[in-house]
Amino acid sequence: MAELISHYNIAQNDKYGRYLVADKDLDSGDLIFTDTPFAIGPKPDTPPLCLGCYCPVANTVCSQCSWPICSDECESSLQHAGECEVFSTAKVRFQPVEDWTASSPQLDCITPLRVLLAKEKHPERWALELEPMETHTEARQKRPTWDADQINIAEFLVDHCKLGHRFDKVLVQRVCGILEVNSVEVPSRAGFSVRAIYPKLAIAAHNCVPNIVHTILHSNNYQVQVFSAVPIKLGVSLHLCYTYALYPTIIRRDYLLESKFFSCDCPRCADPTELGTHLSTLKCSKCDNGVLLPSNPLDNESSWKCTEKNCEFKTSSVAVRKLLGVVQVEIEQLDALEPGPQAIEQREATLKKYKSVFHPRHSLLLSIKQSLAQLYGRVEGYSIDELPDLMLERKAEFCRLVLKTLDVITPGESRMRGMMLYELHAPLMFLAKNEYAAGLIGQDKLKERLEEPIQCLADAARILMREDPQSPEGITGMIAKQSMEQLKASIEAL
Repeated sequence: MAELISHYNIAQNDKYGRYLVADKDLDSGDLIFTDTPFAIGPKPDTPPLCLGCYCPVANTVCSQCSWPICSDECESSLQHAGECEVFSTAKVRFQPVEDWTASSPQLDCITPLRVLLAKEKHPERWALELEPMETHTEARQKRPTWDADQINIAEFLVDHCKLGHRFDKVLVQRVCGILEVNSVEVPSRAGFSVRAIYPKLAIAAHNCVPNIVHTILHSNNYQVQVFSAVPIKLGVSLHLCYTYALYPTIIRRDYLLESKFFSCDCPRCADPTELGTHLSTLKCSKCDNGVLLPSNPLDNESSWKCTEKNCEFKTSSVAVRKLLGVVQVEIEQLDALEPGPQAIEQREATLKKYKSVFHPRHSLLLSIKQSLAQLYGRVEGYSIDELPDLMLERKAEFCRLVLKTLDVITPGESRMRGMMLYELHAPLMFLAKNEYAAGLIGQDKLKERLEEPIQCLADAARILMREDPQSPEGITGMIAKQSMEQLKASIEAL
């Protein structure tokens, strides 16, 4: 059975503490282990979500405890049962809010409470799997979030919810630390992000070029499956990327220091060019050919200097951070647009606006190009069968650019690769068919040209069909498989 698969050993050193290593040679796509969440629930600062399925709610509450619930089914779910009993017994109700779309600190207590209740229910698992976890208590005590957790979670649960005879505030803060340092963000069945604590997954060390990938099976109680992304030799450390792989170094390192309490010094972070991907590289504003790179990417305060021999221009890391922040806000505004012609046109305008500021493969421009690769062919006025060849080529160009970057920073079989391969098949297929229809290529050449989109679909299906079948990626995987079979059939019918 899949649950019994386990191809790792636990090692320990001063740098990582506990970490996982392969216990055998692994091929790309091998299942290494599965893990079930010790607890799962809302993230901090989330708006009111149903405590059963995590969909947004407004003015609908549990008939027993009066906390957010969307339906009778969710009210009676095992997921909600524990806190429902606690809140009902203590007569602690969810306080009405004016804006049900704004973050609600009241929900911050839910996931820590679920961990505490799971500790009572599974003391052996707590002792073996969670007790050894790092909490960085001293560092957390120096942050404003410590006081907020003390009031909104520790004092709320122990004093207001009358749980002092079961848990003390020191334990509650320890649980908050375990969650902050070790939990992972996962999409819920409703599509909204929540957090979960997976004891085995939490031991995997970080690297900004990961060699493992994981998928969450919502339909199987949020079980996680961990696969090798690339071939891995016996004894090699298993690495996750704890942050978004396409972030530039300065943002990745800031995030890891703030949320995971360490400064990453992996080979990608240590290389000013990010292993040749140029995801952090800026264009020099003083000369034509130079680019700006950090003089020492492992020093957050180091200056950025032009690479041209005769150009002495440099700028500060503060100025770079400010620039990234401004453009990131613009990209977030773009991401908030409804899919449509405006979503494409404004992104193209933004690419043009920052063409002379960023390297063409810079993370922020690449994220826009990735979005455009997904929008071209999918929105009104830009449907795939009405795109001119020039736009088909642009969609293919963006897909290939993202894939080329993924080859370096997330090599192997990742979700993002699967989705980009699926997007790439369409322009390749239509370009070939258009040339055939125009009489520019013959039947044999058409068959040859369609081999690449068939391979794109085959690879996309293999990667994405590991995902939960109800997730967008899992659904795309099934579509890729069906499209591949249809395309093969159409070639055979020629």
